[in-house]
Amino acid sequence: MKFWTDTEGVWVPLVVTVAVVALLEALVRPRLRQVSLDIMENADLEILKETAKNCWTNMGVTAALILTVDAAMLQADPIEPHFRVAEDDEDDFAFDLEKLQLTLDLLAGISLVYCMWAVIGCVVALMYVEPLSNTDAIKFFVANPASIGTPALSIGFACLYTLVAAGMWVVGSSGVFNAAVYYTFLLVVLLVTIGEARDKAGFDPVAGNSSKSIEWQWVTSEYFATPEKWPWFAAGAKKDAKAQRIYRRMGMAIDHGVAAEEAS
Repeated sequence: MKFWTDTEGVWVPLVVTVAVVALLEALVRPRLRQVSLDIMENADLEILKETAKNCWTNMGVTAALILTVDAAMLQADPIEPHFRVAEDDEDDFAFDLEKLQLTLDLLAGISLVYCMWAVIGCVVALMYVEPLSNTDAIKFFVANPASIGTPALSIGFACLYTLVAAGMWVVGSSGVFNAAVYYTFLLVVLLVTIGEARDKAGFDPVAGNSSKSIEWQWVTSEYFATPEKWPWFAAGAKKDAKAQRIYRRMGMAIDHGVAAEEAS
């Protein structure tokens, strides 16, 4: 018994898939340290241990959930078209369907491994950090700066490859039009998610004149009375009394917290 296909050309998409996965790894993996540093840049070091444990727990659970989806995709029935195929095109369609199925299986398998990597990484980190004091936990992060970024990146890759694999199922079962809509929406969501991640990474809790600090300073007593200094996303609050009351309440809490920190 042999466990490979004799269909000519079926290996091309598989080789391309492996090449893309390897390229993304080479481009993104070196930035792991920066991801962890972005997360810890403004962290309260006095509670760093508990914060890290919560991050690892949440990421481990998320990875485990995605893992079940990938396992189900690998064990699902072969792709079946929900549309008619002309008799003259049946052979070519079967060949294309075989390529889709094998590439889908490969992506789902890669995603499953990424999920397992994230789960194991989170479990190992929790095991070694749990018995440490908060000071020793800080030392752990100094010695292992990618301990948060590694599972986070693995989950990101797992989500991407799972979604691309699901799109291949759409291609084979529902046709090119539905797949085009699916992948277009996926691309939009991917770009928006990357933009949001970059935006959150730039958050600046230190009062100043930077654009990222102004995003929260506008609710404080220093800025709230001058709506022209409010950021763009707060424009809707200028004529909304309820929103202003809520934001002003948060601003007062910030003022009180800053005053307490300065007093101490």
